Amino acid sequence: MLVIQGLHASEVTRGGRAYLVVGPMECVVVDSGAPDGALGVSHMVDAARRPLHEVRLILLTHAHAGHAGNAAALRELTGARLAASEETARLLRTPGAAGPQRGRFRRSAPWPPEPIWVDDVLTPGQVLDLAGGIEVLDAPGHAPGSLAFHCYGPGALMLGDAASIDRRTGRLLPPPARHTADPRAVGATVERLAAVAARVVCPGHGLPTVDSRRPSRVPPRG
Repeated sequence: MLVIQGLHASEVTRGGRAYLVVGPMECVVVDSGAPDGALGVSHMVDAARRPLHEVRLILLTHAHAGHAGNAAALRELTGARLAASEETARLLRTPGAAGPQRGRFRRSAPWPPEPIWVDDVLTPGQVLDLAGGIEVLDAPGHAPGSLAFHCYGPGALMLGDAASIDRRTGRLLPPPARHTADPRAVGATVERLAAVAARVVCPGHGLPTVDSRRPSRVPPRG
């Protein structure tokens, strides 16, 4: 478990990494990992010593199964509202529209297999009054309707798959071209995200950087 003040990052979520942003009385989950029945995310919440009912909101960066795969299960488990962009909401409520779900024992399966209903449609520029404040950022390129999130409390930028992090320098890079839906939008997205004043940068895959350094572990504080 990676722990930064006000922020927890799961190490056991299948697919993309999930994050927990904590406030005094509530928590927000960013992305849910690939389908595993929400086991990885619930382990992260438990390790953070927060009750599941304090999870008030689940934010999705995009609709791919590796990041939204546990969205419905996690909403049922916690009672939290599910929030995403309008395009992500459209893809999730349409079976098979968000592309294949790749699994360990099968090559692919349609995603989502059944409709997932988003409760709150997010707009870029919107600031959510939870867990110290979370700004919604437009992040096109990797997938239709992609968003990033600037979490003011821990000073963290949640990238999803909108950008990747150079392992040597900590700088933001475009996502791999083979995983890019709109190559023309990627460069501008990476530039805008790189300009966000965030101490912690949290990728959808791999480890976060803190002050531009890539930690192998971040010890708990307090």
